[in-house]
Amino acid sequence: MTSSTDPDRPGTEPSWPYPSYADRTWLGGERGPDRALATVVRGLRGLVAETGGRPSGDPDDLLAALEQLAAIGERVSWAMLSLVGEARSQGVSWAGVGAALGVTKQAAQQRFGPYVAEALDRAGRG
Repeated sequence: MTSSTDPDRPGTEPSWPYPSYADRTWLGGERGPDRALATVVRGLRGLVAETGGRPSGDPDDLLAALEQLAAIGERVSWAMLSLVGEARSQGVSWAGVGAALGVTKQAAQQRFGPYVAEALDRAGRG
């Protein structure tokens, strides 16, 4: 007998207790008080619309939005690496980078150091 909340059977999970992606208040909405999160919501909804999708609770629409959000996340990582590299090339310390990211200098250096060093070496500035 299968449980009514079998994670391997679509539609058997309990209802999601938070506002749906289809709801304009999802994650605080496009003009919510958390400006960074509101920017993500606007960006995702805009990208979904540009690619012919729509915000809905339909599984296919949710998967399409998830795919777009993953692409945004990857680009945010690229942009962060670029800003870290530029800051380091301008003499900003790893402690300063870490403070801006809300992590220790060691965590910032571990995460970004090899990539920054490689980029600077490729540019002949290492």
